[in-house]
Amino acid sequence: MSSYNNITKIKYTDNASDLVRLNEYIIFQDDKAKRKYIVFKFTNNVIQQLLGLQFEVNQYNVDGALIEKSVVAYNKFLASAEEDFVPKAKLRVSYRCTSISIRLIQAVFDRFVWKEGEYEDNCYKFTHFYRDEQAPEGEEPTVGGEPKRTKKTKKEKPEKIKKQKKSKRPFILRDATRKNLAKFPAVFNALVFVVVITFSVASLIIFKSTTTTFTEGDYQLRTVSGQTVAISGYTGTDTQLVIPEKIGKYNVTKIDKGAFNKSEITSLTIDCKLYIDTDAFVNCNALKNVSSTKQIEVRQGAFRNCASLTTINLPYALLEENAFINCGK
Repeated sequence: MSSYNNITKIKYTDNASDLVRLNEYIIFQDDKAKRKYIVFKFTNNVIQQLLGLQFEVNQYNVDGALIEKSVVAYNKFLASAEEDFVPKAKLRVSYRCTSISIRLIQAVFDRFVWKEGEYEDNCYKFTHFYRDEQAPEGEEPTVGGEPKRTKKTKKEKPEKIKKQKKSKRPFILRDATRKNLAKFPAVFNALVFVVVITFSVASLIIFKSTTTTFTEGDYQLRTVSGQTVAISGYTGTDTQLVIPEKIGKYNVTKIDKGAFNKSEITSLTIDCKLYIDTDAFVNCNALKNVSSTKQIEVRQGAFRNCASLTTINLPYALLEENAFINCGK
């Protein structure tokens, strides 16, 4: 297994397309093996699922000279509508590469394809519905859009029918959000509507009955199950904070995302086994030290942008990669 001795995160702003944007990329460097890999972090800005992506990568050395040019393609499902995503595969680059630029070639969405600045309608087409075999007077009946075969009869001179010119209009991006609905009976549509509304109301009732947020002392808590809670907020003024095993009669097992966002605490001691979610202590600029002798699990980015954090004493903790990022002066 490779050991990356140098990891560099680089913000990326040179985006030519607003459909799929590259927010940042991370360079993983293994000096011993003389290898480098890049991981990309994108945003899907379209209100449709992103199904495929293809882009050109230009690699540059420390002097800004072009080293290599390559094309990267991800052909499986990548992201839901308006969602950040990180493709699973790393891109291996030249060991001399210090920066990159990208050019979007193609993006495939649910209902349209963007390729080299052009839009192509990718909507589903229905060709066999109630209109089949019910051709208007003067036209041949059809099956699935194809003429229906009939018994041969005496040839009759067909009447001349003036062909109406179909008006052409350009593809408009907002049309991609329109749904192509098959024409089912009104009773069926009404039944589906009732089922959906019933399911939504039942889900809301279940969610409210199983999720409860309340305040206990200086802590805002969220019920996980029974007497087990997660800390979701802190309103106290203590700067040297100790997270106890119990708050009131409740057992603490988790610290939620954003629970201590921009908190003014300077010291954190954890006296219980718990799970710390991503961004739980984000932007705690006054925090100087974190310690615990318990078995805790710390997610990636749990302590992010803690500018004063210099002392970390967690001998039994399970730390994900980049659990402490942009910390320390």
